[in-house]
Amino acid sequence: MDKVTKTQMSIGLFVIGLICLIIQYLKGLETILVGISQYFYIFFYLGLIFIIIGYYLK
Repeated sequence: MDKVTKTQMSIGLFVIGLICLIIQYLKGLETILVGISQYFYIFFYLGLIFIIIGYYLK
């Protein structure tokens, strides 16, 4: 994998990971359906994994 592609993947995965972590703050909103909010912990762990992979590719 060349350096440019590796850098783009690193930045992309890092941003996706941050978005997954920010989704956790939506749990407090009343407009979110109760059935969906029980899966927010999956977004948290996926976000952490994406951030770690993005940092590793840096």
